[in-house]
Amino acid sequence: MLPNLTVRPAHDSDRIAINELVKTIGPQCVVEFSDGRASIDVEQTLVAVQGDCVIGFVAWMQDEMQAVIVGLGVRDTHRRFGVAMQLVNALTEHLREAGLRLLEVVVPCDRAGAMAVFDSVGFRRLGRSAADCVTFEYRLWGRRNRADGFA
Repeated sequence: MLPNLTVRPAHDSDRIAINELVKTIGPQCVVEFSDGRASIDVEQTLVAVQGDCVIGFVAWMQDEMQAVIVGLGVRDTHRRFGVAMQLVNALTEHLREAGLRLLEVVVPCDRAGAMAVFDSVGFRRLGRSAADCVTFEYRLWGRRNRADGFA
């Protein structure tokens, strides 16, 4: 664990730092691209901040019931300290509180570190695709006491 680490919703003022992270880490940290640029909506992004420095992010897209992680990245100097796990855990809690039921992510098989993060925080592997990716899901269970089987 890193000292003075905070995970919080991204602000418009974080946009430049997030884009710099994506450039530094490379395109493997973001699923959605438009015109060669990462399309990350700061309204659906959490950032990990140490001091005044954005060191990581997780971005997602959602509808009323489910969300899909479209980006996850941590500055290389801050990897292996649990930052990605903290980001993903914060996201699952945020989405659970918002009443969503399911969170999914697709990870290329050559991204062993990312797969280890999702395994360690309780995502379930659904299978491998023809594109050599693994799909993971995390049941958030949304609101309690529903009659449709989703607790």
